[in-house]
Amino acid sequence: MFRSISKPIIFTFLLWCFFMVIDRNGTICFTLNNKANYFSIDYFFLALIGCIVLFELGIFMLKYVINLIKKDVLLSNHSFHGDKESIEVIQSGNKDKIVLSRNQFDEAAILIVKTLGAITAGLMNEARRLLVSLRKIVGDDAIIDILMLKIYKGEKNFDKMEQLSQKLMQNEDIQLVGMKAALEAQMQKKEFTEALKTVNQAFEVRQDLYWVVSSAFLLRAQNNDWLGALEVLESGIEKNITPDKKAARLKAVALFELAQQALKDNDKTNFFKFVTQALQENNKLIPAALDLADYYIKNDNQTRKAEKVLYDMWIENPCYEVAMAYLKLFKDTKNERIQRMEKLALSNNKRPSLNNLILAELYLKAKKYAKAKTECKIFLLKNPATQKMAEIIEELDEKTHKKDSSKIGFMQSLTQKFTHVGKNNISLDSCPKDFQWVCANCGHIEDHWTPICAQCGEIGRSYWHLYVDKDLIDTDEN
Repeated sequence: MFRSISKPIIFTFLLWCFFMVIDRNGTICFTLNNKANYFSIDYFFLALIGCIVLFELGIFMLKYVINLIKKDVLLSNHSFHGDKESIEVIQSGNKDKIVLSRNQFDEAAILIVKTLGAITAGLMNEARRLLVSLRKIVGDDAIIDILMLKIYKGEKNFDKMEQLSQKLMQNEDIQLVGMKAALEAQMQKKEFTEALKTVNQAFEVRQDLYWVVSSAFLLRAQNNDWLGALEVLESGIEKNITPDKKAARLKAVALFELAQQALKDNDKTNFFKFVTQALQENNKLIPAALDLADYYIKNDNQTRKAEKVLYDMWIENPCYEVAMAYLKLFKDTKNERIQRMEKLALSNNKRPSLNNLILAELYLKAKKYAKAKTECKIFLLKNPATQKMAEIIEELDEKTHKKDSSKIGFMQSLTQKFTHVGKNNISLDSCPKDFQWVCANCGHIEDHWTPICAQCGEIGRSYWHLYVDKDLIDTDEN
């Protein structure tokens, strides 16, 4: 910069001296917008020198910004030389630095984009052909191995994918890329032991990446290491990389499973601690409420505490099992049990059909057939008959037809709700189940709650679902 600015400054200074010798008190005049402007020789040449300095400074800053942009565009260890310069491999310590011309860089970038496009489109042969052309430009650069990983993944060649990932794991710069690829290949091959080793290694290297934390939690949970899974999750929560809703769901499941392990070991202290913490994290976790209520009754016969736990769960997540557990807490007569259930029904506006189902069952046991018929009728006005409802109707039919042998009337119309056309006998197998545990992620159905979905491997996404009601699960996890 100083070399380029020195020549015009020296020339301007000599010109200044020349004018000073000729006429020291002279002025310089120029017209702008029909207005004459007069400047002394000293002021004019000082202003001229200042303009030259500012101009050269502007040129210097522009060149500096252009160089920064060029460096920012470069990929990994690639750099530009002259436009017509050929590829050269420069040995620098243990690393190879590939030097590309601008034209070569542009061509390589286009080939990378085309290769990725071919992989996405499932054209693996085309991707391989493009990769050969790219290799001629960049040589055996790491980008070749990364793109090859994607090709193996697209071909579902997980053995080759795992082998290549081991090579990438030896490179410190892309070690995590290799670990992630190895983990994905091992999961696809169902090699969960090896996958657990890989993800534990990744967790030691980086604990601030979402895929590391989520994979480590999943694999430790699948290995029944819920304490280790909880430690991983706490790390994700501390670094704020696990969404709040998902963190609460996963933590509740991990704590509940730890409570189950403590119960098997007859460790009542830890069971109580873990199960109460699980409910604090997720107040809709039905199995935790049922187990805690059972603990209160069996250990200290604390009916009031058990009642509160079950009633709170009924408000948040009403289900058949919670209602039955609540009613069993009290030594009620059949009529008293009905009255208690009627009060519960008033507090349940989330699953009204569940109220009808339970009340129909209780009325039937109390031989209040008219009320039982009414509940059945309300249930069937909105819903198909489930297996339990079919059993109730069948028993009602037997009880009421002792006095009326005719098959015409209310019970026949109810029976037709769940029998096939042309059949006279009730078929319970043709009726849907009353309630199920459904995975919110894939829709897999189980009869009982499980911490991990057997179909998709999601943790804690099983929710209690009354067949005839709309889903209540909140699947939005930001």
